[in-house]
Amino acid sequence: MDPVKAQILFYISTLTVLGIVLGLTLFWSIRTFATTKGFEKEIEPTSGKIDIIDLLFALAIILFFYGNTVSIFQNSMNPIDAPPIEKTDTTLSGTILNNIIFLIIGGLVFSFASIIRGRNANQVFGLKTISFGRILKWGLVAMVPVYIILVLGNFITQFIIPSKERVPEMQEIVQTMITNSDITIRIALLFSAVIVAPVVEEIIFRGYIYPILKRYSHRFFAGFMTSLLFTVVHGHVEALIPLMFLAIILTFCYEITGSILVPVLIHALFNGINSCFILISSNG
Repeated sequence: MDPVKAQILFYISTLTVLGIVLGLTLFWSIRTFATTKGFEKEIEPTSGKIDIIDLLFALAIILFFYGNTVSIFQNSMNPIDAPPIEKTDTTLSGTILNNIIFLIIGGLVFSFASIIRGRNANQVFGLKTISFGRILKWGLVAMVPVYIILVLGNFITQFIIPSKERVPEMQEIVQTMITNSDITIRIALLFSAVIVAPVVEEIIFRGYIYPILKRYSHRFFAGFMTSLLFTVVHGHVEALIPLMFLAIILTFCYEITGSILVPVLIHALFNGINSCFILISSNG
């Protein structure tokens, strides 16, 4: 990655992690003070006693993502010291293996948030909160504001990043879709983009990290910080603002509906539409 872009992502990631930690500390201090002074009714209520296990697990996930950003930053700053990266062609078996690993990670977070902690998975993730018909309506209707706000995000980006610096670094999955004509690999990549990524990412970010942060802070703080974390994890400077807007919409839809299936569907539709455009463009 370009050193300047890696440095920007590193700084934003650092501010995000510090913001989460300091924010949680500040909200805890405020609630402690309000409780001792009898003002607890004046602030947004929490679920009660702090669940240190949930909190530490959420922070561990956040620090894992941050560690990956730090690694990218260090390698970009010291390319000579960094271990050589061998460029290998994407294979069907490798793509399937990546999907399996990603699904296992999502399954672990899903299980830890519900089953392992002795909770009902349907209640934790709102799986039966609304009907399939309403989920579908939410997903389809949300596509309109999603693309409107993404256009706005790209418009803002044009003023922030000079045109000569605005050279997007495509994700490996996008590069493979464009350059690889193997239909089986393309299908596997589409499955990853439309099914695996939306399900796993929404479980981790909207389904687990967001509720944990909200429980010990405020929904606006939790929504903003979760969306910012989601944005920097994707590692694209040119897409920071559009992805931030997308993440906020996903969080808003989850907060309103209470069902993780709604942001999963919106995320899947978004990735699916973009993947179709990529394939059409590459074929053209």
